Amino acid sequence: MRVALGQLDMLWEDKEGSFIKAEGMIQEAAEGGCDVIIFPEMSFTGFSMNLQKIGEDRDNSQTVSAMKRLAVSYHIAIAFGWAAFGNGPGTKGTNRFTLIGQDGEIVADYAKMHPFTYGHEGEYFEKGEEIVTVPFLGRVISMFICYDLRFPEIFQIAARKADIIFVVANWPAIRSAHWETLLRARAIETQSYVVGVNCIGERDGMLYSGDSMAVDSIGNILGKMSNREGVLICDLDDRAWGLRKKFATAVDRREDLYRKYF
Repeated sequence: MRVALGQLDMLWEDKEGSFIKAEGMIQEAAEGGCDVIIFPEMSFTGFSMNLQKIGEDRDNSQTVSAMKRLAVSYHIAIAFGWAAFGNGPGTKGTNRFTLIGQDGEIVADYAKMHPFTYGHEGEYFEKGEEIVTVPFLGRVISMFICYDLRFPEIFQIAARKADIIFVVANWPAIRSAHWETLLRARAIETQSYVVGVNCIGERDGMLYSGDSMAVDSIGNILGKMSNREGVLICDLDDRAWGLRKKFATAVDRREDLYRKYF
């Protein structure tokens, strides 16, 4: 699978402006023979809590519609983040990560399971309740968002089926060492390919260095981009399941025992 990591310097709370920037990246990825391009968390607004301004109707989303059009136009799958309104007045929204196939159909849709309490996200966004794993282009993928990366249990569960895991984020530069360490750790622990896509630039007083990367199933960095906007193209082979059979760490997990301590 050839993946494009769209390290975007999105315009703060400006979807239309960010769509224009993203389209250039989508075209570049398509011309590079990529199967999918992945954009950061809340891809076209930045990590904003202003739900009234950036939120969208889950069943009639401007962002989803725009990405469907671009996926069909450029014949490439697109994975992106956005914010959805809740189910009624006064309810919290959801921080979402959606994958559209090149035919314009939704392949997967995930709601962030762990809102970032330190950043007050949980005051505005509900907790997602489902780990998403789906077949995609002959592989099985799973999808997570930013702070989810700090919770290894969900990655172990996802890796029972998935051999590729996408993680999108707005991860600040001040904690960039955590970002790389955790992406590589999740790959090593689960023997999965992990693709982490972060943003670049400065928004709402926070600096982002990007550091988007693809990591193979033994923790090697296949490609990394830092401190600039752009498209990073990486090829993911299909050797994860072979590794899992040969170096079968999963069979030594003692989940019945671990449950006693939860």
